[in-house]
Amino acid sequence: MPVLLAATPALAQAAGDYRWRVMRNGTAIGTHNISFTERGGERTAVSENIVTPRVMGVVVYRYEHRLTEVTRGGRFVSVRSSLNRNGTITEVEAQATASGVTLRGPEGALNLPAQAAPLAWWEPQRFGGAVPLFGTTTGKPLDLRWTREAVGGGMRWRTAGEIEAVLEFDAAGRWTAYQVKGDDGSTVIYAAT
Repeated sequence: MPVLLAATPALAQAAGDYRWRVMRNGTAIGTHNISFTERGGERTAVSENIVTPRVMGVVVYRYEHRLTEVTRGGRFVSVRSSLNRNGTITEVEAQATASGVTLRGPEGALNLPAQAAPLAWWEPQRFGGAVPLFGTTTGKPLDLRWTREAVGGGMRWRTAGEIEAVLEFDAAGRWTAYQVKGDDGSTVIYAAT
């Protein structure tokens, strides 16, 4: 795997927000932006990941993933997600209830344990296997294997299984680097803008 590109948050972005340029083989192929708002004890994350690589100016692949997740006191409340992958639309919704998490995806409804949450790369407290994770692009529980190691004052996480990725977080818990194995086997790297 190539060396991770360290990301430095752009000064113009709001505290806590993320602005990434998505790179493959040294070429920008898209963006991933996450913004956060807080109101009445609830935190809302809005994520927009748009990847459209081009060959000779023609889009050869389209990946548009938008989601809105709400947490309260660090606990998952709800998520709504819509993915357009080359014209195939997948919508996923999940809601925490008194008896667990109700997940609705393309294959119907599932009831998950109360501590279940969506995989959100900006939420490292969910990593490691202690929290049952589900995919916001599939509407299914995820089967992931996690490892972590200290890096400087921060942490590097690796996941294998359905998703192969490497993430880094600084000592304050801020997401600083990301790379993932793409659908075509290539390595996709996030660089801060």
